[in-house]
Amino acid sequence: MTHNFDNTCSRFTLIGSTLACLLLAGCQPEPRPRPRTQTKDEPAQEHLLKGIDYLNRLDELEYSIALGQAKYSFDRWLGEHEPDPQWQPDPMTKRGSRDVRESGILNDLGDWALTFGDMQAVQEAVWLRDISRWVSQKQPNTRLQAWLDEPADRLSELEVEELLIAERLFDWTIRNIQLDRTLAYPEQTVAPGTGDASTAQRRVPPPQQGIPGPGYQFPPRETLLYGHGDILQRSRVFIELGRQQGLDIVFLAFPGRAVPPRPKPWLTAAAIGNELFLFDCELGLPIPGPDGIGIATLTQVLTDPEVLDILDSSERDYGPTPEELKEILALIDAAPSTLSQRMKLVEENLAAEQRTILTVAPSAIADRVKKMEGISDAVLWSVPFETLWFQAELPKLVAASPENTWQYQQAFGVFQGHGALVQARHLHFRGSFEERGDLPGAKTLYMRCRLPNTALNELESSPEVQKRLGMRQGEREGDFMWKDRLARTKFFQTQAKQHASYWLGLVQFDDGNLEAAAAWFKDRTLELSPNGPWTAGARYNLARTYEALGDYQQARELYLEDDSPQQHGNLIRAKLLTRETAD
Repeated sequence: MTHNFDNTCSRFTLIGSTLACLLLAGCQPEPRPRPRTQTKDEPAQEHLLKGIDYLNRLDELEYSIALGQAKYSFDRWLGEHEPDPQWQPDPMTKRGSRDVRESGILNDLGDWALTFGDMQAVQEAVWLRDISRWVSQKQPNTRLQAWLDEPADRLSELEVEELLIAERLFDWTIRNIQLDRTLAYPEQTVAPGTGDASTAQRRVPPPQQGIPGPGYQFPPRETLLYGHGDILQRSRVFIELGRQQGLDIVFLAFPGRAVPPRPKPWLTAAAIGNELFLFDCELGLPIPGPDGIGIATLTQVLTDPEVLDILDSSERDYGPTPEELKEILALIDAAPSTLSQRMKLVEENLAAEQRTILTVAPSAIADRVKKMEGISDAVLWSVPFETLWFQAELPKLVAASPENTWQYQQAFGVFQGHGALVQARHLHFRGSFEERGDLPGAKTLYMRCRLPNTALNELESSPEVQKRLGMRQGEREGDFMWKDRLARTKFFQTQAKQHASYWLGLVQFDDGNLEAAAAWFKDRTLELSPNGPWTAGARYNLARTYEALGDYQQARELYLEDDSPQQHGNLIRAKLLTRETAD
């Protein structure tokens, strides 16, 4: 097998027992309470509230335990309700791509039994809900606020607030999801429905074969957990963060000319009032409006395509072509669980602080955006379905050989189990940075994952360091196995330290501690791991920190020296920064 697992991931427990012995004392979890038990005489609504509470407490509970307990509670609650015999799936489910329609993936939307996939979807929505809440309350971008404060009839007071929230959520996404290279969609050498039985496997869509491709290698919850993703994965995070705040955000694309047809991706667009405001997750920038001011709408781009000229750089022109702009598709992000009757009932019964958006009404979104200038049609986006197919295949591929298993462990093993790094991520998403009484915050738990370099360097040779980490050679563990375990422990401890150092910089930035953020990005990430996993993200976020500190020269220098997948956008940001500071 030749797939590169640096570009693939899916959460499952295949290698959990192997990794359990590799989790290190320096990154161990806090003692956590036992799961709450349920009694038979509790009202049905209590079961629902307990279920969502388990998913709210992932910093305290093991992931699989929390999902299992939540499902048990949700099932008990759902058992007290009856499905609506008049319910029908959204009409757009009949208009999906051929692969989606023929796969049968939408056949159980009316089923009255929650699946494990449903619970993963609820857990994902809880993370997105929590992030969107605290991020949407942050201070707005001052330049955008000044532009919106100018006398104009373009937006109502509510629409101004919606656009400010969209910009905050977009900015958080760009800063927190490091951009990976976006793969080309794998070629299908035989057209669907042709050829004999010997070519049947070749006609199966690539995601169903476990072949890596654009956007579908991991779902939004894993994009968040791991902190990186390609253009489409980044876009899905932004879209779904917006959904939790009541915003309709779609992905714009151009009709594909391949067989079978596949849309050519462009960017995300937030429907505010009667306009689509443009945000490009590859550039990491909202599309600037006329004269480089504000955020452009699709109407403005169609009226004057030269608005996009500001996005040309010395490396390449931005595009798209005038011909492509004549026909634009709006792609709607809707995974199967978001279209089901059972999830709609759950959503309708979550209120107040537990209110979480779990479903999508694609026809309503389509009706809205198709009234806007330039949109020729609105369809379901295939990526959410392809993600599920790929995830179903990935465990088989990982288990196919010891080499594949170790590749997967190297890429994602540090996130298995319930160590301090994973707990810190949960608290990070909740915006719980500081200690809460006796409970640690994200900062404290990230710090526990940073074993001193002297200990890391001596881990394989020093019995004292090994003892401090709670490691000892088993009675039946041979020298070879013991040395291998020490080497793997050092690998995962080093990796955990790199992740924690970078994420501490992001926490400090969002907490307003800009000098501290700069130190974490520069001294403890870029200088200690110059070719580490967060080089691109740390360089970009250090530049953003310098911008916030008013050190525009250092910020520009960092943008200009970037060679990451976001290079073009960073060159444009440097150019825009030069213009803004010259005015």
